Amino acid sequence: MAKQERAIATREALVAAAAKVFARLHFETARVADILEESSVTQGAFYFHFPEGKKQVAEVLIQRQDEGFIQIRDELARSGLDGLSAILALSNALGQALSSDPVAQAGIRLVTQSSTTFPGVAKLPDPAWLDAISGFLHRAEGEGNLREGVEIAQAARSVVYLFTGAQVSSFVNDAWSDLPQTLHDVQSFVLRSIAIDGFVPRSPS
Repeated sequence: MAKQERAIATREALVAAAAKVFARLHFETARVADILEESSVTQGAFYFHFPEGKKQVAEVLIQRQDEGFIQIRDELARSGLDGLSAILALSNALGQALSSDPVAQAGIRLVTQSSTTFPGVAKLPDPAWLDAISGFLHRAEGEGNLREGVEIAQAARSVVYLFTGAQVSSFVNDAWSDLPQTLHDVQSFVLRSIAIDGFVPRSPS
């Protein structure tokens, strides 16, 4: 393996290990030693790639979690789903990621636990989430599926707050194992609140 390839592989091993560590430990209690133990990488190699320490690798994880969300959002925007179905599919995709993907788990935990530590990258509600939900709600309005009188900006904020609350409570209760049912309850409430009577959501093909 070439030197550059080894360096990339080492950095990715550290990011993957940090994701597992921050997914299970609070940022303040997690140590660089925990990441080294998880990755089997030397301390020297860690500080070569992340000279600012655990804060720097944590910021990488927050950014990757955001990039993963944007990828899901863009795929659904191209999927041909109606706007309300796309919102439900987005919620389900994020829930699935939180149930199984350490990067998503770590990114969300870092933002909710230590947002003041990462002022440049951590925001709740995330502007990208609000933009995505607003876009799908505007699509739903154009499709005639939005209940009369729904104010889109307010509805978008409410959906994001509901999802954030659902995932936080699910994590606290049982480490996201009940998240699918929690999201189902949230989605049912959202549809009753903003969808026209008789609307039937579609699933991604």
